[in-house]
Parts: sequence; structure tokens; C-alpha cells
Amino acid sequence: MAMKSAPLASFRLLIEYDGSRFQGWQKQGAKQSREGVRTVAGSIEHVLLEAGLHLVNLGGAGRTDAGVHALGQVAHLHLEAKGAPRPGELRRILDSALPQDIALRDIRNCPPRFHARHDAVDRTYLYQISHRRSAFGKPWIWWVKRGLDPDRLALAWMAFEGKQDVSAFADLDTEEDGRTHIIRCEVSEAGPLSLLRVRATHFYRRLVRRMVGAAVACALGDEEPRRVIEDLRNPTEAANLYWGAKAAPASGLFLESVRYPGDPEPGPPKPTLAIH
Repeated sequence: MAMKSAPLASFRLLIEYDGSRFQGWQKQGAKQSREGVRTVAGSIEHVLLEAGLHLVNLGGAGRTDAGVHALGQVAHLHLEAKGAPRPGELRRILDSALPQDIALRDIRNCPPRFHARHDAVDRTYLYQISHRRSAFGKPWIWWVKRGLDPDRLALAWMAFEGKQDVSAFADLDTEEDGRTHIIRCEVSEAGPLSLLRVRATHFYRRLVRRMVGAAVACALGDEEPRRVIEDLRNPTEAANLYWGAKAAPASGLFLESVRYPGDPEPGPPKPTLAIH
């Protein structure tokens, strides 16, 4: 006879974090215990365990890489129901003990079947390029020292829209085929910042950073937008190595939001900090 699993208390979390000092979202097994290796999920789990809670599962909607930030990471949290706190009490536990570079924006009960990654309709990432050096914004921008042609930047960025094979621009696992639906690419200006935003059904590792790097290379005149189009149509291993070397730094990249069935469309892109 199969044993019944223990009842669960299930929560949906909305989290923001400064990824500058994290090795990404995902807990890295034995590496997590090594001095100096921090992950966002590992830090949250540590607080829960220190509070004496019985953690069953914590999963995020987006697998952000080392140095990448989040404005709206969504996670599901399953605790053993016996002794589990209510959402308000759980919020107090997390708010009092999380490191200062992680903040809980919202917490609520959810059905045990809710899965932050599998149930997501799409995800939106935002990248901030600065046209000037900033004394305050360095951890959250990419300062491109040479002038960018805005028309070429937009042309290259918009080339990624559509149902694409992005094998030339992503770091793929062996079971991944590189296909995704890039729903919308947007470019806007906010003072000395260029904001590049992309919304897609799913993303692969380092995809957005390589997309940004490709768009910037075109805007600098170092590459032509038609090469981006060609490498989307006919991806090669050589193209993957080429664009991998041009990837934008992690500092300017944010997981902006994750959308679920019934959620509204995202509004226009906004900068995450004020640079005048």
C-alpha cells in the first residue's frame, strides 16, 4: 500500500532581489554550503529552516543566472501543514531574517498544484543600458562608452520577435531544442538609459544577455542587423560561439515579471533607478 504524503501548506511568493552578490536563483546542492557561494533560493530556505519550519519544496518561475536581478520573481513554497504559519506570520519571519538584498513583495496561499514555472504564461526581462557613467547605478546598468545608433539598436532588437530558433544565442542543455516564442521586443529611452525589454513564453540560459550584446554590436556599427536575422534563420555552432563572446554583462538584466492565466498585459517599460 502506498503511503499518503503529508498535507501541505502552499504559498505563492513575489520576490525582488539584487543579484549582484548571488550565484543565481537556483540552490546549487553541496556548493551552497561552501563559504562565499550564495543563491537566492538557498538564502530563503536557510531562513525557513532556521525558523523551524518543515520545508518540502521551493521553486522559482525563472532560473536567473549569477549577477542577474529580479523585480518580480514568482515562487511556490510548500511547507508541511502541521505547524505551518499563516501568510502574515510567514511574511514577518522572512522580513525579519532575509538578507538586505532580498525583499518579499507579496505572499498568499495558493493551491498545492500551483507551480511557479510550469503554470507561467510568459516572462518579461528588462535590460538597462546607460549612455553615461553613473556613481550610483553601476550594479544595475551596462555603461556602453561608445555612442549607440538608436535606429540600428531598435532594428536589431526587433529582429528577435516571433517564433524563433534561438540556438545561436543561447546556452542550451542537451535536451533543449532552442525554440521559443518571443512575443514582444521593445526599446524605450529614459534620460541617459536605453531600456530593452523582451517578453517570451520561455527563455534559455544567457539568451537575453546575448540578444542584448548582439543589438549593441549592431548599434555600435561592429555588426549588421542582417547577421542577427541570418543566425536566427540558420543557427550554427560558430554563430553560437560568436554571440556568446559578445554577451552583455549580467549587471543590467532584471527578471521584470511573470504572467499567469488571467493576469493583465504588462504596461510600458520603466527604469529601475533614476539617472539624470
